[in-house]
Amino acid sequence: MNSTLSVESALARMLEPIRPLSTELVSLLSPDIDGRRPAHPLTAKVPLPGFDNSAMDGYAVRAVDAGKQGNRLEIRGHAAAGSTAVDAVTPGIAVRIFTGAPLPTGADAVVMQEDVTADPDGRSLTINDPVTAWENVRFQGEDTRPGDVLVDAGIALKPQHIAALLASGWSSVLVHQKPRVALVASGSELRAPGSRLSPGQIHESNSGMLAALVRRAGGVVVAADCVPDEEPRLRGALESAAAHADLILTAGGASVGDHDLVRPALAAAGGTLDFWRISMKPGKPFLHGHLNGIPLYGLPGNPVSAFVTAVLFVLPVLRRLQGDPVAAPVPRTAIWAENVENQDQRRHYIRVTTDADGRIRPSGPQGSHRLASLAAADGLVDLPPESTIAAGSVARVLGW
Repeated sequence: MNSTLSVESALARMLEPIRPLSTELVSLLSPDIDGRRPAHPLTAKVPLPGFDNSAMDGYAVRAVDAGKQGNRLEIRGHAAAGSTAVDAVTPGIAVRIFTGAPLPTGADAVVMQEDVTADPDGRSLTINDPVTAWENVRFQGEDTRPGDVLVDAGIALKPQHIAALLASGWSSVLVHQKPRVALVASGSELRAPGSRLSPGQIHESNSGMLAALVRRAGGVVVAADCVPDEEPRLRGALESAAAHADLILTAGGASVGDHDLVRPALAAAGGTLDFWRISMKPGKPFLHGHLNGIPLYGLPGNPVSAFVTAVLFVLPVLRRLQGDPVAAPVPRTAIWAENVENQDQRRHYIRVTTDADGRIRPSGPQGSHRLASLAAADGLVDLPPESTIAAGSVARVLGW
């Protein structure tokens, strides 16, 4: 239990027992739908487009009649989007048509309005730019057909998904519930943000930071508590959190000092410790346990360490609770703008920033207390132990 785990082993142990939460039906028009994860694949209910229609404003024609420059056609009828009764196209006839209107019977092409010259009386036209068969026509079902998968289970819904689903006949979808998260920050030096500080006191910042990460990952914070370094107070906060949440996050008190009380408080409350300490920097004293069946993740108190461990371990758990089959962070690639090195014997997750050319460099000093460089960061990069990486090398950047 006290051996130091690799990042990969720790994450695997955390994710293995996690099962998606129950489901609920949510309207696609609800403000709460963005980012929710469907419980099953969502397939098209109707074909898109639903009928053959015009891709342009112009004239529905037979290609054989409009296939030669100078040909003249009689204009007869009008077809707009939403039309139900449209005149048929017969030899020598063109029907005025607008984008999205059903293609009239007999037509097999649409000539754009800028490619003809219409007579002033509006009764006939001359072809200036010939068309070929099925030019400027959208076919029924060419985009999607009934049964085509639009969004796989567990994929976070984005605005483009919502558009496709609404157009395909969906109004509400079954999604996994949002994970309920309880936050407990511990430290006798902590005071509420904005309050007056006495010597030795600091403003508590971890709760707000972690709450923002939780919301970004689709969770909801149901409780947030800040307690001094007193085991009975911390035990009570943990017991209260376990009664209201699907997941407990603590910040601070996870290390080995006399005032690091998360482990003894967890034990006093009847909880169990799964593992403690991970071979990484920052964030080594991260711990994982359970209290009354509720998973608990103990993050270090230094804000950078808390942030990094939350990104690497807590956000994947939140995603898995919502049905994400991947859960682990998916990196993007970037190029180093300068040489970087890690002289430590542990892997180091450094904060990086991306410049206008898409290259990355450290966002500032990398100490775990350095909030300014965290604020400037837009990614994390895993540097192997005792390594030097040359400028121009490819990096894998983790986001959040």
